[in-house]
Amino acid sequence: MPDQERDGFRKTVLPSGLTVIGEHVDSVRSVSIGVWVRVGARDEHPAESGMSHFLEHMVFKGTEARDAYQLALSLESVGGHLDAFTGREVTCFDARALDEHLDLAVEVLADLVLHPRLDPADVEKEKKVVLDEIHTYEDTPDERIHDLFADVVWAGHPLGNRILGTRQSVETFTREAIARYHGRRYGASNLLLAIAGRFDWDRFLAEVALRFGNAAPGVRPDGHGVETNGRDVVHHVKDLAQQYLVIGARGLPSGHPDRHALVVLSTLLGGGMSSRLFQEIRERRRKAYTVYSFLSSYCDAGYTGFYVGTSPEWVREVVEVIRAELERVTRDGLAPAELVRVKNQMKGNMLLGLETSDSRMSRLAKNAIYFGRDVTLDEVAVGIDGVTNADVVRICQRLFRPRSLALTVLGDLKGEALADEVLRG
Repeated sequence: MPDQERDGFRKTVLPSGLTVIGEHVDSVRSVSIGVWVRVGARDEHPAESGMSHFLEHMVFKGTEARDAYQLALSLESVGGHLDAFTGREVTCFDARALDEHLDLAVEVLADLVLHPRLDPADVEKEKKVVLDEIHTYEDTPDERIHDLFADVVWAGHPLGNRILGTRQSVETFTREAIARYHGRRYGASNLLLAIAGRFDWDRFLAEVALRFGNAAPGVRPDGHGVETNGRDVVHHVKDLAQQYLVIGARGLPSGHPDRHALVVLSTLLGGGMSSRLFQEIRERRRKAYTVYSFLSSYCDAGYTGFYVGTSPEWVREVVEVIRAELERVTRDGLAPAELVRVKNQMKGNMLLGLETSDSRMSRLAKNAIYFGRDVTLDEVAVGIDGVTNADVVRICQRLFRPRSLALTVLGDLKGEALADEVLRG
C-alpha cells in the first residue's frame, strides 16, 4: 500500500502485511516506538489462559542474540528504556530513546518480539514469578474487584479472561506450547509498528523493513461474538476492613457513534474531584475515600461502571447514592453550564495527555487498531462538542437501566446479605 501522509502523520503497509504508522513531533528530542501485537487475554483458549502475559515476560529473559542483562543494558546504556504490557486484545512492547538512537531501538524491539530464546529453564523460573504476581494481585482488592465484576458482566465470555491467567493454567505451560503460541500469533499480519517523536520517516521505514522484513505471516485471532450482560448481585466474602464495590453494566465498542456521549456521562459522574459522585459520596457524606467511574471499550463491546471503597455499614447507602444519580441524569439531564464544563474537562485532559511522545505513539496505535485510520484531535473535539444533553440522557437510559445493572462487592458485610433489590429498588 502506498504511503499516506497528512499533518505529520504517515502510514505504510509493507509487502509482508506489517502496518507501520508514525507522527512527527518537532518539539521533542525523543522517539517512542511500539510494536503492537493484536493478541491478548480474550484470544486464549482455556489451556492457554495467561499465555499472552507469560510470553510478554519471557521475551525479556533473553533472545537469540542477547541475554536478559544485555537486553536491559541495550537501551538503558544510552538513556532509553524498554517496557511492555498485556491487555485483553493487544500486547505491546515499546522503546523510548533519543532520536539519534532510533536504529538501535528498532533493532532491539525486533530482537525481542521475533527472536525470543524461550529457554526451558527460564520458563520454569518465570512460572514462579508469575504465580507470585497472581498471589499479589489476589491480595490487592482494589484491583481484584474489577476482574470479579468482569466475571459477572461477561458471564463466561472470553472478554472476562484473566490477563494473568490462573495458577492451574500457568503451572502447565511448557516451552513447546509457548513457542507454538509465539509462532502462531507473533507474525507480520498481527503486528503494528507505531512511532512518535523526532525522526526521519524514510530512515525509520528502511530500518523496520530490514529488522522485521522476515517475520512469518502469523495467524489472526478468530472473530468473537459477545454474550449478553450479566445482571447479578455478587458478594465475595473476604476478611477486609473495607468494602470494595463496583456497579456497572455493558458499555460500547470503541468505534460506536455514541462513544463521546458515554465519556461525557462517565466524566460527569465519576471523572475527578468535581464529579457528582465524588462530591456527594466523599465530600458531602464522607462515606468513602476513593470514588471514580471507569469505562473500557474493545473492538466489539465494552463495559462501564463506578468504583467505591467504603466501610461495611455504608455499602447500601453508597449504592443508593449511585442509583439516585443515575436516575437524576435520566430524569433531569445536565444543566447547560455543567455540560460545557464536562466537555472542556474532556478536551483539556485529551490535550494534556498528549504532551509526551509515548502517549502520542499509543494514541496512534489505538486509532489504527480500533478505527483503522488516523483520528485527528480536531475530529475528536468536534465529536465531544456535538454531544447534546439528549444524547447523555439517552445513553444513560440505555446502559444503566435498573435491570441491566450488576453489582460486585469484595469484603465482609458481617453476615448481611445483599439481594437483587439493592439495585432494582
